[in-house]
This record gives sequence, C-alpha cells and structure tokens, in this order.
Amino acid sequence: MSVGTIEHVTSLDFKSPFDELTELRALLTTQEIADMTGLRRETISRARPDSRFQRRTEKALRDLYLVVTKMKSAAGEELGQLGAVLRRPQTEFAGRSIAELLREGEIEAILDGLSVDAPTEAEGLANFQLDPKVEDRLTPWNEPSEATVVEDPTLDERVDALLAADPELRSRLSEIEAALVGHFGPGARVERKIISEYDDPGGGDELYLRVHTDLSYGEEVDRLAEFLRRQEGLLAPVRQQLVIGFLG
Repeated sequence: MSVGTIEHVTSLDFKSPFDELTELRALLTTQEIADMTGLRRETISRARPDSRFQRRTEKALRDLYLVVTKMKSAAGEELGQLGAVLRRPQTEFAGRSIAELLREGEIEAILDGLSVDAPTEAEGLANFQLDPKVEDRLTPWNEPSEATVVEDPTLDERVDALLAADPELRSRLSEIEAALVGHFGPGARVERKIISEYDDPGGGDELYLRVHTDLSYGEEVDRLAEFLRRQEGLLAPVRQQLVIGFLG
C-alpha cells in the first residue's frame, strides 16, 4: 500500500479481515461483495471469525471496506443504495463504475475521487466530481476480444472429470443452464469454466457457470440474485460445488 493510500486511512480502526467483512455484509449482499472484489462467493459466505485469508483476499476486502467507510463518512451513514451507487457508471471515472475500478485495484484513484468535494447526502455520491489529476490517471476500459483471451486447453477434460466425480451436479447441470438462459432472456448464453480455490491450494476444481448477456452489470446482478432465490430448490444440493457469475 502506498503512502498516498495510507494517508486516506489514518483515521480508521485497523480491523481484522473478518471484522471488515462483517461490516460489509450489513450493507451489501454476499453476491455484491463477491462481484465487487472479484472473490468467490463461497470464500465470503464460508468465512468465520477464525478464518485465515490469503493476502489477495485480505487486500480485496480491505479495498472495498476503505471505499465504503469513506462513503459512509461523506454521506453521514446513509448508504441505503450503496450497491446501486457502486455499480453505476461515472462520467468522471471515464465511464467506469467504482465496482469496476475496485476489481482492477484502482483503490487510490477511487479514494482520491471520494476526497474531492465530498457530498453530505447519500444521493450526492452518484454525482461527485473528480480532481482533474485523478481523471487523467484513468483510461477507458475496453473488453478484450475473443481472439486475445487465452483459453485453458484442458478445460473440457477438467469439466468432464469434475462432472464424472459428481453425479448430483452432472444430473442437474443441464436444467440449471436452461433455467439461466430462460431467466436472463434472449441472447443469454452460459459458458462452463473451472476455478480453483486460491484460499485452499490443495483444494479441488469447482465448476463456474459464466453467464454472458447484453444487460448492464447492475441488471445482471439484480437478475442473478432473483434467480438464486427462485431456484433455491434446484441449486441447494449443488450449492457448494457450483459458482454462477459474470466475471473471468
């Protein structure tokens, strides 16, 4: 962490990662925390007071905690629409949202922006102005083309091996994928990927269903939350082995 970032947090209590996560859970859903930090949903939902986090996990949680704490200070604790504010594209951030910048590690740029003429009302957070020096550090993000993405040549084999070892997941997977496509609407597609638990280097692979849509990020998050509620019965038996999201 740079000196500039340290200057932003001199007035904060240095809590444990679990303490910070507990405060974040009071303001954001588990899915929102996962999407804004780039962490796995299960890493967040399974965390306990005695949990030991990897450094990358601690940093991601600390960055989000710093931003939320800064926003609470500016808004006088009134953060009822926090998730929507974090996901909203900001002209001053070159069309990027705070959530996107968090996932890319641009914590200092965000904190600098929140320090400039901070509003006193929650609704003012959506329209704060950046210092020109901060704006100059940001460049618009362009999603990589399909041609630039390096795929794992063993992906299909790893998926097949995972499903062969898990009959319950294998039996439900087609129904889950069909339900996702139906829920997200025309043009939606589901891609099978593999992720490994970085907090447990000795752990096995888990299946990740990446949903591709033409919806905005905010709409995707809202629809996914609704899907998880509606399909609890279908998903419950495989909840621990399956992750659904939009990143990666």
